[in-house]
Amino acid sequence: MAEGLLATPPLLLTGLLLVFASWAAANPTLTVRDFESQEIYFAIDLHDPPDWHLAWNHSVTGIRVRDYFTVKENEIMLTHSHMPAFDAGLGHIPGRGRLESDGNGGYWVYDINSKVPQPGLLIRVGSDRVNHTLVQGNNAWNLSEVAAGRRVVIGVEATP
Repeated sequence: MAEGLLATPPLLLTGLLLVFASWAAANPTLTVRDFESQEIYFAIDLHDPPDWHLAWNHSVTGIRVRDYFTVKENEIMLTHSHMPAFDAGLGHIPGRGRLESDGNGGYWVYDINSKVPQPGLLIRVGSDRVNHTLVQGNNAWNLSEVAAGRRVVIGVEATP
């Protein structure tokens, strides 16, 4: 008599494989790559929900800015943003999202829902003072520590 996995009915195995495949498809990998060399600095398995944010200190005033993203169908979408003030280069573009006070002198822009063009979000990573940090849940990855002054692409790779 067959034992272990070989004894498992084929229909049950097929069901388990489909469940695993749907879980893997729902959990893409977010990559941070060097734009020129394509070296991967970070590969982050996004958990459900696949939401994350990019935070940094404004290069002029030092305020902490946060842009919030989600991944839908292997595409990055900017969902909302937080700015403690409308400093140089920051603000709300009328018709793009909904502006609200954060109650502390800053601003939220909700309902932006803008797709990031492929291959992903292209940024020039700032110095340690700028402190570009990618955050998902309780985990944080400091881009400034590994790629200050470099152009990086934050993109999505489907889980194989």
